[in-house]
Amino acid sequence: MNMNTLRKIAISILASVFAFASANAGELSVTGSVKATYAINSVDGSETDNNTGKGMGLANEFTLSASGELDNGYTWSFNQDIDDATVQDDASLTIGMGGLGSVKWNISDGGIQKNFSSSQSTYGTPVDTGTSGTYVDAADTGGMASIRYTTPSGLPLDTSISVQYAPQTGALANNSSNGQGVADTAYESAMEYAISATPIEGLNVGASYFDPDDTRTAQEAEGGAWFATYALGSVSFGYGKSYMAEGFTTIAATTVEDYDNTQMSVAFNVNDALTISYEDVESQRSAATAANDVTMDATSIQASYTIGGMTLSVSHDEFDNLDYTSGNKMNETLFAAAISF
Repeated sequence: MNMNTLRKIAISILASVFAFASANAGELSVTGSVKATYAINSVDGSETDNNTGKGMGLANEFTLSASGELDNGYTWSFNQDIDDATVQDDASLTIGMGGLGSVKWNISDGGIQKNFSSSQSTYGTPVDTGTSGTYVDAADTGGMASIRYTTPSGLPLDTSISVQYAPQTGALANNSSNGQGVADTAYESAMEYAISATPIEGLNVGASYFDPDDTRTAQEAEGGAWFATYALGSVSFGYGKSYMAEGFTTIAATTVEDYDNTQMSVAFNVNDALTISYEDVESQRSAATAANDVTMDATSIQASYTIGGMTLSVSHDEFDNLDYTSGNKMNETLFAAAISF
């Protein structure tokens, strides 16, 4: 099945949903979260060490959610996120078609990549929290405007398959209708595929693949990831790989060709309130000339404690070759208090 066929199927399904179904009155809810953080960056004393000092933060996000049922028995749900700057930045509309699966219309709210699905860290993977540096992972359609089809629940091995098409990959505002985005200089459109399954109790596996319509000629971009997690009593393990081939038209000795990332983590639930975890992330950047290759490594020890409706977390992260710069080290300690409502 080629890309044009998949596009036609997705558009046909979406058109039939909106053409033959009208919505009944739905329910509206407001949820959100707030997180206070304190970060301390320290160094080991070498000339290339990264030191950005201390910082306090306060993040919040509100989500407006609505849901209901259509006259033909299909369901619908809508969500709109409002972030720290009171910007309406993410939105999606999902039509549930029962045994036929679901169709989702996304405005920068639809990533299906499995890049961090292996992470068991109780606070977050070290390359996606705090300073974290310029870590490069497989690209995805999460920040684009896209249409997604997902298979229905109840398949063998709890298998779930999603296919997502982004006809426009550049910056796009959450326009009310007929809005035009900003053209992407590299990708004209993009397809993304994802699959997950539970072969046996406690074991989850999955993979994703990002395939953009890249206009660059020497090497076209593509990316992907796979993961496996296993939970045994109070202990859980995770292992994953992700890859990103960079697109480029001309090549030089310093041209980055690809990134090869490995994630390993383990978590232990001490009791219902306390969880501790350890994670290591290694990212190998390969250039056209091997002398310009470099590997960035990040390790993290974390703990979280839930009391009442608040979760207190601490994370100590150590980076080697931060920002893919040889000898650049950084230690970071994060304290956080998060409340959901």
